[in-house]
Amino acid sequence: MQDEKDERILNLLRLKEELEKDLKKKGILREHRAEQRKQTSQPKIEFEPDIDLPVENIWTLHDLNHYAYGISDDVIQKSLQKKLHSVKDEEHRYVITNLIKLLRGEKIEATRTNSVHVECLKILSELYFLEGDVVKDTIQLLRKYPGQPLVYLTAAEVFLAFGRFNEAVKLFQIYSELTKDPYAALVLEAYTEGQVSSSTFATCVSRDGYKSMLLIISALTEAEEKLMKVAPVLEKRDFACAQYVSARSKGKVSKPFFHCSRLLIYDEALKFVQNKSVNQTLLEKIAVKDPLARLLLVSINLQDDPGKGFEHMKAFFNSVGEILYVETDASDKPRLVRNLLEFQKLSKNFKRVTSERDLEHLFEALSSQDVWIFFKDPEYLRLYFGERHCKNTCLWEGWTNA
Repeated sequence: MQDEKDERILNLLRLKEELEKDLKKKGILREHRAEQRKQTSQPKIEFEPDIDLPVENIWTLHDLNHYAYGISDDVIQKSLQKKLHSVKDEEHRYVITNLIKLLRGEKIEATRTNSVHVECLKILSELYFLEGDVVKDTIQLLRKYPGQPLVYLTAAEVFLAFGRFNEAVKLFQIYSELTKDPYAALVLEAYTEGQVSSSTFATCVSRDGYKSMLLIISALTEAEEKLMKVAPVLEKRDFACAQYVSARSKGKVSKPFFHCSRLLIYDEALKFVQNKSVNQTLLEKIAVKDPLARLLLVSINLQDDPGKGFEHMKAFFNSVGEILYVETDASDKPRLVRNLLEFQKLSKNFKRVTSERDLEHLFEALSSQDVWIFFKDPEYLRLYFGERHCKNTCLWEGWTNA
């Protein structure tokens, strides 16, 4: 057991060091030499951020996540544009051209109906612009390409965006089985088990992709000490997923990202424990796509309006399916809210909620004590698709106007 822990720590440190090196060359301004900084009379020249993408390996948005997770779409599309001339294959060039369009926020009109890559991009374009009947079009694409892994992954993103988590997971599992993608396997393991084995983590580290995602998932599935180790590195990354981990380590939200449901929920939870006004309207809108908002609403309404609190608990259960919980002594915090502010491993003496009657037992327990809640969290699936998914699918409910 100790050897497994040591191996995980070594892999984590290796990943941390590699990411620190990447910070100097990917997505941030290049550093000036010390002598140049001392010469205050000289004009300061800042270079445009740049990254070196292996364009020959890029066919999908997920390939971009592999090589440039957390890098802004603007930086990525400029890098692809610079290298477009080197793409000689006509089909590949067509795919890259449409990738660039999507990254620029332009609509995709697939003129070739036999390019699965571009047809999947068109589905994502419909999703991001909320045009047409994207669910119907996605189902038609699944029927047209029943053996294409990319179609299942694209469909998983569509259903995830609409809060249809059970369908999203099934599609994601099919993609994982067809491709044997170790990063998809890691995400599914985090989703189903709430933790990731050392062997799965080591396999992913050895493939040299999704570096920031691996650190984020490690921070969210391990003990708080792991969170404190990786948080300083992620704090330097200017994208919401990394900043959420940074906020959890500091106990405060330093920089708002209005497209990130987890940062918004965490900020409202902090307000709640500080007896500040909580925006329940905002939380109810977020809850359509993030069940953790529903759990906070249960906590908020538990004392003053238990009937409403139970309705939120039912909605939470219907959203995530099975719930595991562990009874614990009440603290000075409102009941349930610690699930949003603290980390806790699932102990062996848990109880299971699989029916409304079980849910009533859980709710009754809250009358005299607190509980730790464990559920299959769709946030891990969102992490695979990255910040781009949330940026392009969060504003339908008008979160920022709540």
